[in-house]
Amino acid sequence: MCTATVGQRRSFDDNLCTVRYVGGVQGTTGDWLGVEWDDPTRGKHSGEHNGVRYFTCRSTQPTAGSFVRPSRPSDPPRSFLEALREKYASEFEQELARKASSEGGVNQKTAIEISGKVVEEVGFDKIRKQLAELEELRIVLLDELRIVGVNSSYDQTEDSLLESAQQIQATCPKIIELDLSRNLLSRWRDVWEICNQLKQLKRLKLNGNRFQPLEEDLTFENITELHLEDTLLTWDEIAAVSSRFPALTSLTASANQLTETSRPLPDTITSLTLEYNEISSLSALRHLAALPKLTHLSLRGNCVTKLHHDTNTAVPDFHFPTILRSLDLSRNNIAAWNFLNHLSALFPGLASLRISGNPLYDQPPLPPSIAAATSIMTSSKPMTVDEAFMLTLSRLPPTLRTLNFSTISPQDRANAEMYYLSLIGKELSATSAADEPRILAAHPRYKELCEQYGEPSIARAVVADSSGARTIHPRSVAARLVKMAFYSPVSSSSSTTPPGDHQQHPQESSRPHVCVKDIPSSFDTYQVKALVSRLFGLRPYGFRLFWETNEWDPVEKENVADAGIDGDDDSEDETSHPQLDVSVSATADNSIDTSRFVRREVELVDSTRDIGFLFQGETGEMKIRVEV
Repeated sequence: MCTATVGQRRSFDDNLCTVRYVGGVQGTTGDWLGVEWDDPTRGKHSGEHNGVRYFTCRSTQPTAGSFVRPSRPSDPPRSFLEALREKYASEFEQELARKASSEGGVNQKTAIEISGKVVEEVGFDKIRKQLAELEELRIVLLDELRIVGVNSSYDQTEDSLLESAQQIQATCPKIIELDLSRNLLSRWRDVWEICNQLKQLKRLKLNGNRFQPLEEDLTFENITELHLEDTLLTWDEIAAVSSRFPALTSLTASANQLTETSRPLPDTITSLTLEYNEISSLSALRHLAALPKLTHLSLRGNCVTKLHHDTNTAVPDFHFPTILRSLDLSRNNIAAWNFLNHLSALFPGLASLRISGNPLYDQPPLPPSIAAATSIMTSSKPMTVDEAFMLTLSRLPPTLRTLNFSTISPQDRANAEMYYLSLIGKELSATSAADEPRILAAHPRYKELCEQYGEPSIARAVVADSSGARTIHPRSVAARLVKMAFYSPVSSSSSTTPPGDHQQHPQESSRPHVCVKDIPSSFDTYQVKALVSRLFGLRPYGFRLFWETNEWDPVEKENVADAGIDGDDDSEDETSHPQLDVSVSATADNSIDTSRFVRREVELVDSTRDIGFLFQGETGEMKIRVEV
């Protein structure tokens, strides 16, 4: 059994790991191997046992480490050629055996020697055919085959390497794409010994391996595409490795726990994929802006929330060259439109963008306050796919040609920009003129769009009449709402107690529970009662609603008692509902003899008629009494 050393790879019951520690553990006898599992959920700890740290895992997961005995049998490693023949030649052997069986075994068995091993096959001509098939291989996938290097030994000596490496070149010289992912590779020299024999190799995948420090004087010629996903290499290590690939144009370094770029990459790179890392802001990619040939950047599945890590700085003080045309920001944490407003400043040449799967699109198309004023029933609904497409497209410059894989036509852009402009108009209409600068600052393309399509119709809710008084615009959003103050004279200790108000002062226990809501005038009584039922926790249709108007009706003197009026009082008890303004002076002279008048009440009977007809011409707050 080979003695394990720190940095070597092992496989136990098909579970890959890396040796991080060799030695004793307090409280036990004998030596242990401290290993970090490729699957971080398989371990027990992070290299610390009983308060003592023995090794450090590269994974940030707390359960990536374990201790195993050196005597525990591990799965045998394979050489490159052994894995190649097992993956590809065995299929040919099975096919030959099937044909030989169907032909009655007409060919005599011939023994030949390949790579120092005696191989028995059916017919020498068919063996030659099998070898010819290996020679023609161009795309080779050898992932998860426990390859440790050119040889099958953990000790790759120089004498054994030379002969085995030459056999690789003779066996499969035409390989242009090689996948060595999730194997037992740990030394870059072992990878180089394999690749150096494949003169036509262009694409190399090393995903899921765990590498020791890069050795000196290693250069990977001709390889243009390199994949280093889930290797847990740091950015400095990735930059150092990529510098050894002089022809490299495409680099993938996804799922490596990266949070920022600390140094530049080779200026030959045109495509860079950094998916499923832990990058939170685009300013963390400052060093990538120095790549003169970068055309595609993918940050899918990161933690991007803002452009700049400094919350006081909206836009980074750098930008990518205009040659960068394609950007993928899908499945991040982008939640503010301001991110898109400034994206073109950072990527001035952007032509293709993917940004789906962000929480930005889980909110309504209008701000919550404006959406609520527009329609109380739809204020919490997230935007549709079409709305998300239009609101994203309209915030980006005309250089954009593709959005979420959809080609943008001139009509698509015109529709999006006009829809966006109409929403800005609604937002301006629902607010005062004093709020206009703040609102337009959130829409930097407003002026540009107005020049192209004309200014949207703005009908503000609050306008000034000829005398200077501020009134409600008859065609505004606010004019289509009725402000209704619902109150229940029942003690708040009953079911009408507002949620969360469990420790009310004893003196307030008899006060009515008041809820003020803006109700669309298009609602009927059934919809109003459904709302009241939820607000007060009442059984649907187990209550009645009465509108207490500001008007008074005369009554006969002898009917005063029947009407419930105390002739000794000079007004209805204003203090009985201290949270409501029911002052008579609002609609009648204070000297009115209330013994001769009674306040008019109108019951909101069940009906499908719009409540707007009932409150037509009324202004201010409608006081609605809820009687159980």
